[in-house]
Amino acid sequence: MKLSLGKKIVMLMITVSLVLTVTCICVSNAVIKNMMTNEYSITADSLAATVAVSIDGDKAQIITDKVMERYRASELKLESTQWEDPRYEEYCSQFYDLMEDETFIEVQQELRKIQDVCEADCVYIICPDVVGNEFVYIVDAAYDDDMVTPGCFDPVQEFNQKYMGHPEKGLPAYITNTEEYGWLITASTPVYNSKGEIVCLATVDIDMNEIVAKENSFLMILAAILLSITMVISIFAILYVRNKIVKPINMLSEAAGQYSHNSVGSMHSEFSTLKIQTGDELEILLGSMVQMEKDIDRYIDSLTRTRAQLSSARQQADDMHELAHMDSMTGIRNRLAYDKEILSLDKEIQNGLEKCGIAMIDLNFLKNINDNYGHEYGNTALILLSKLVCDVFAHSPVFRIGGDEFAVILKNHDYEHIGDLALEFERKLKQTGFEGPERNFETISAALGYALYDKDSDRCADDVFKRADKNMYHRKKTMKAERR
Repeated sequence: MKLSLGKKIVMLMITVSLVLTVTCICVSNAVIKNMMTNEYSITADSLAATVAVSIDGDKAQIITDKVMERYRASELKLESTQWEDPRYEEYCSQFYDLMEDETFIEVQQELRKIQDVCEADCVYIICPDVVGNEFVYIVDAAYDDDMVTPGCFDPVQEFNQKYMGHPEKGLPAYITNTEEYGWLITASTPVYNSKGEIVCLATVDIDMNEIVAKENSFLMILAAILLSITMVISIFAILYVRNKIVKPINMLSEAAGQYSHNSVGSMHSEFSTLKIQTGDELEILLGSMVQMEKDIDRYIDSLTRTRAQLSSARQQADDMHELAHMDSMTGIRNRLAYDKEILSLDKEIQNGLEKCGIAMIDLNFLKNINDNYGHEYGNTALILLSKLVCDVFAHSPVFRIGGDEFAVILKNHDYEHIGDLALEFERKLKQTGFEGPERNFETISAALGYALYDKDSDRCADDVFKRADKNMYHRKKTMKAERR
């Protein structure tokens, strides 16, 4: 569906407004979330430190030792989240009597006092088990069914592994989001006994769901305000674009349509009669169109004459280009054309071409032909050889690159069948010749050598050329030796 310029401009303005609105909301969300996360991380660390110094470390050690003793002795071990396991009650029953222990109750009451007056959702103490790589619950301040039974444990998460061997560092505030416990910020601080020894970790959980709900509420209000502003901007944009942009452009378009229907060579006044006073680029454009209207009539005749001259010059240039790349004697491409083709082949090799090669052909005994029969017969031998090469390598470009040297750039069909083509060349060469002055038939002799591109040893086409040239001269030497 095609849209008018006015609609496109309005859509652009609305799109920009929406993008800015969405960007503002996203940035605000990220900033607020980061601020709140940092704030509550600091709060969690502070509360954990408060719990650590508030409880009696010696009492915490007593109950920790009792829980860990039974935990290590138990063959059955279940995580705190495995309450649906049929053996969960059996496992927890090993620790029920400890929950009646006077020391346990005193420590739990201390924890509950702190939990009741602070922002923490849960307050408890845990003991890291380095061997099992677990955090074992010792005392939980929660009430009734929310309380985790002593001896239950949580596996150590990967990002907390580095703290297992260093309980003195505690667990800096971190965020978890699990199906069992929800979205929490958790922090732990070591608890020391009267001897200065680390007993366990005082831990607090802060529920983030209520915090996120407040954050989402704020973002919704912000989004409503920004969307309202976007609607106002959109209405203003539609009215402004219609009067200040679309209407003047339509006037220019109608004038251009009338201009195109008038006969060539007649005087035009379509643009000069328009009245556009917008004080912006459209008014400047009208002035340019009026000037163009005057200039076109003046230049139209000159352009018509120039077109004919350019056409003739272009044809001459094409002819000259053709001649510059053609060997005048054989009619095939010359050394200049070969050099350009090699540059193009190098680019193809750099772009990944692997299947290519070069064949070199050199006329043997050209000097003998010239000395015995004259240069005219030497030229005849070269022309016959060029035709033979073009006939055998019909799918490849053939070049005369020297007095008696020819080159073929092998690709596709000729590359795939070079072995067969080399044999065919040898066969046809024996049948190719000319009638000498004494009416004796003289066959021409030529040496062929080729090389295929090897990506492991060849850096460019010139490397292939050198190997092909070397193979050709080796063949030439062999043929001369056979003739003797």
